[in-house]
Amino acid sequence: ANMIRDDIALARRIFEAAAAHPELEAVTCGLSIATFRFVPATLDAAAPTASDYLNQLNQAVVIALQRGGEVFLSNAVIGGNYLLRACIVNFRTGGADCDALTATVVAAGRRLDSELRPVALA
Repeated sequence: ANMIRDDIALARRIFEAAAAHPELEAVTCGLSIATFRFVPATLDAAAPTASDYLNQLNQAVVIALQRGGEVFLSNAVIGGNYLLRACIVNFRTGGADCDALTATVVAAGRRLDSELRPVALA
C-alpha cells in the first residue's frame, strides 16, 4: 500500500511540475499516471495548423526520449491531442527522477521544435 501511495504521489509531482512550467501543458493525473504535452512558448497555439503540429512534435519527443534511454515515457491521445504519458511503477523511481523529467522533456521539445517547426508556424 505504501509503494502504491508513493507512486501516486510521484505522478502528482510530475503533473504539478508540468502545470507550473510555461512550456508544458498538464492534462490528466490519475493513480500513478500523469499526462501532459510540450507546447513551445513561441508557438501561436491558435494558428490553424498548430494542433496537428503539436501532435507531431510531441510524438517526436516520445520517440526521441525512448531512443535516448534517459527516461521512458509512453503516449496517450485524449481529445485528439497526442500527450506524453508518465506511469510510475518502479520502486526505484524517486522525487529527483520526477523533477528531472520536466527538464528532460523541455530540452528535447525545444531541440525538436527547432528542427521540425514548419515555416508557416514560425
